[in-house]
Amino acid sequence: MTLTARTAARLEKRIYAGFYSPDSPLPSTRSLAEQFKVSQRVILLALDILEKKDILVRQERKRVYIKSRSFADGAREVLFFAFGDQLASHGIYQTVNRMILQEGKERKYDFFSRVISSSDALSNARLDHELARLENLGFIDCALVYCFMNEELMAKFLRLPYPVIFIGELPDSGILPEGARMISPNSAELLLSTARYAYRKGCSQLALAYWSRPAQRRYEKIAFEQLKHFCSVRQLPLNLIPVEGQTIREVCRVFEERAGSIADSLPSGALLAAHNIHSDRFDSGLLLRPEQYPGLDFLTQTLYDEKCRIKYVKRDFSDMQRTIIRFIENRETEKHVTVDYKYEIIDPENRAGGKK
Repeated sequence: MTLTARTAARLEKRIYAGFYSPDSPLPSTRSLAEQFKVSQRVILLALDILEKKDILVRQERKRVYIKSRSFADGAREVLFFAFGDQLASHGIYQTVNRMILQEGKERKYDFFSRVISSSDALSNARLDHELARLENLGFIDCALVYCFMNEELMAKFLRLPYPVIFIGELPDSGILPEGARMISPNSAELLLSTARYAYRKGCSQLALAYWSRPAQRRYEKIAFEQLKHFCSVRQLPLNLIPVEGQTIREVCRVFEERAGSIADSLPSGALLAAHNIHSDRFDSGLLLRPEQYPGLDFLTQTLYDEKCRIKYVKRDFSDMQRTIIRFIENRETEKHVTVDYKYEIIDPENRAGGKK
């Protein structure tokens, strides 16, 4: 073992023994050199070794700091920052939340969250306030950020003193800022899974009631174009029904007010699907009772809830979770990956699954 390796091992042993407090700066290289009776160059090389082992962290123009909890229990500290409206109904939020519950038992990752449920968009002022708080969290290993934002707002997150992994959709420009890394769901497959089901079942029409506001985003426009192409090629009649509203709560109210007239206007054999609507009354079968509309079929694309009594789209979160872990573990991995949730159509009455 070289002198540098021996020095690194001795310093590491002192850190684990609690000689230096977590989140505190180490003594200067000169002081450490005197303590270990080696040159400052050997100390610098030893610090490099411990930094690669994820025990220390350096900041520009600042000293070397001992990382906080991760060195004590071997777990990596991961922040989950989420900002949005009724986050519990979001697939990505549920994906990471399940990881937090699972990984907490294994202690490989030490997740902690900053979750803000708001119907307002993330403004520059609000983001600056949140970033000021996030900068004072200590020296965590990385942050998972879930919030739709433009390139300017994303660039602000990238100034945090730890790696950031964005989870969600590309900005409307379709371009990631320099240095950004992102994991996205395959949004188009959600709509296509419903269209495939309607085609396979021989539905007379696919009637899609959708929230008009998200449909203005680039990723939704792409998804709708693919949906239209699929239906056109297979000659499946497509009836797009926009529902207005500024918030999830408002669009839900408007949809529930219009649902009866929408159902009355549909031909027998049609499938009425709700996209980005999140109506518990529709999902439970109480809004449009099947016995009142025997010629129609109903489907929700909202995350499954035990009260759901109409067909719904099941998601498999495992591939997204594996991809998140891969991004955390390897900072040199891909910059942008699109993940499929392997959507299935499920009938809660008989639990019969339908492939994509």
